[in-house]
This record gives sequence, structure tokens and C-alpha cells, in this order.
Amino acid sequence: MPSLRARLRRWFRPPRKFRLTLEGKWFIGATLVLGFAAVNGGINLLFLMFGMLLCLLVANGILAESAMRRLHVERRLPPAIHAGSPFLMGISVRNDKARIPTFCLEVEDLATDGKPVDRRCFFLKVPAGRQQETSYRRTLPRRGFHRLSGLRLSTRFPFGLLRRSIDVEAPAALLAYPALLPVTDPVLSSGLAQLGEKQSPARARTGDFHGLRELRPGDDPRDIHWRTTARRGRPFVREFEEETGRNVVVVLQTATEATSAVFETAVSCAASLALALLRRAFRVGLIAGTASVPPAAGPMQAGSILRSLALVEAGVASNPDTVAWTADGASLLFVIPAAGAPRIELGKGKTARRSA
Repeated sequence: MPSLRARLRRWFRPPRKFRLTLEGKWFIGATLVLGFAAVNGGINLLFLMFGMLLCLLVANGILAESAMRRLHVERRLPPAIHAGSPFLMGISVRNDKARIPTFCLEVEDLATDGKPVDRRCFFLKVPAGRQQETSYRRTLPRRGFHRLSGLRLSTRFPFGLLRRSIDVEAPAALLAYPALLPVTDPVLSSGLAQLGEKQSPARARTGDFHGLRELRPGDDPRDIHWRTTARRGRPFVREFEEETGRNVVVVLQTATEATSAVFETAVSCAASLALALLRRAFRVGLIAGTASVPPAAGPMQAGSILRSLALVEAGVASNPDTVAWTADGASLLFVIPAAGAPRIELGKGKTARRSA
């Protein structure tokens, strides 16, 4: 049954598709008129010209087929995508033919409905046995997952009479992070000063010894306590008192009746504040609906927070008091959706105070 189904799908949806171009339609029309005149008049010169035109059509099909054979295409996803910001999508094509190059190749990404996206890549020539890579610029309008079903390779080589294409299955899921907003200095000076901004902006590596804990992503390897690491078989780092006071948890209020645009602005504000705090050496966590990320530092923590905010939805209540690690000296930074601009409130536990 699978083979029969595959044969039927191949019969009704062949891998290679043909579409006449405008020039091809005029060429075929002229060829038919010339053939009719040759048959009607019995003129040998017209028969000769009619045969030459038919040979051009056959040569166009053969050369186009040879150009599309034994091509391997790959998609190179960017490391980070933010909604509303342009990014480059890489496309790599390898020509596995031994002698025949490929000319005038176009590569398009296909959405889940089978339609191509609004951008494409163009390869003028891919030599035999060589690989080339290029990219196209694209912008995703909203955060969340954007799925692609495959790639479409097409060419008009050599005479531009028809467009020959083939669809390749290459599913992919693009995760668009929230759009970033500029975090102004007044917001940082008024709100973040109370979270320890007056301390040294670098992560504290001196001061009163607080204890040992397991190594987390983003920790400085110089803080590793090698004796404990060797004894327990997993890495442990030193923790100081100054470091424990720099834990901040961004709490996004998701149980709101605000409009979709207002909520999206609040999500972007939460992402921007989290990244600003991470750049200032804070240990940042997140609570947004059902998602919770413990405080940590470093680039990997930024990716975890952005992934959680990319998938958050409105209408789900978030309660920071139910999360155990929020009571461990962490300051809470509440982001509340509001018309115009989100409100930012500071507090610890159940107490919160307006700061911006």
C-alpha cells in the first residue's frame, strides 16, 4: 500500500513541473503557425524551419533536465530571529554531477500550504562537483513558530522558453523571538538602581563567601572549586554574598484583558528588560504564564528567556509566590500590559511598588 500510494502521488503530483513562460508561449505559437503554413503550402523551406524550431524545444527540455539532476540543497537557519527585524536565511546548493554545471538556478522556501515565500535565491552557475551558498533577506511579522514545508528548485535555462521546477521536502520550524524595544536610561536609573545597579557592574568575584553550588550555564570557569568538583564528580562554583543580591525575576502579567497589540508590546518590553539586565551582569529569571526560568547569567540564559517569551500566550495567570526560587532573595520586576506603554513595578514576594 505505501508503494501504491507513493506511485499515485507521483503520478498526480510529479516531482518535476513545467510551466511555459511568456516567451515560450509566443515561440510555440509561432512554431504552430509555421508548421501549418508548411503543411498547407508544401514548401520545403518552411518544413526545414519548422523542424529547427522543434529541435530547439527538444534541446531546451534536455538541457533543463540535465541542469536539474543530482542537486543537493540545504537550508542554513540563522541563530536568532526577532519579529519585525530582517534576517538572512542561508541556502546551500551542491552539484553532484561529474561534468555538467548548473546554470540560472532559483531556490525558494515553501510554506506549509505549498506556496513560496516572498523572497528567493539565485545561483548564476554551480560548477560540477562544487558547492555554493548564498542567502536572502526576510522579515517575520510575529513571534512564535513559523513552519516551512520544503524547497522549490527551478530554472529557465537555456532559452527561457519554459520554467522547470522540482519540490524538495525539507521541513523546518523557525522560532521568532519577541521584537526588541529600546530600554531608556530613565527606566534603568529609576527602577534598576534599586535592584543593585549601584554595585559594580561586573559580576562579583570577591566579598564574603556564601557557599558552593553546581555550575550553571554562563558561570565564570574561574569560580570553579576544583577540590569539591573532583570529590563529587561534577563541577561546583563558589558563590559570594554580593552575587546573591543581584538576582532579578521578570514577571510578565499574562492574565489580562488587554488587546493583542498591547500584550505584544508588554512581551517585547519584558524581553528587552531581561536582555538589558543580563548585559549589566544581573542574574535574570522569568515568570510568564506557565513558563518559569530560574535566575542565571550568560548568553544561554538569554536564549532560554527569549524562547519562553516567544511562546507565551495571554489569558494564563502567573503567580510568582508559587515558584520556590523567587523567595531566595530575588527581586521581582513586574511588567503589566497597559495602553500606551507597559507599567513596570518592583517588589519582593507579594509586595510591589510602582517605579515607572
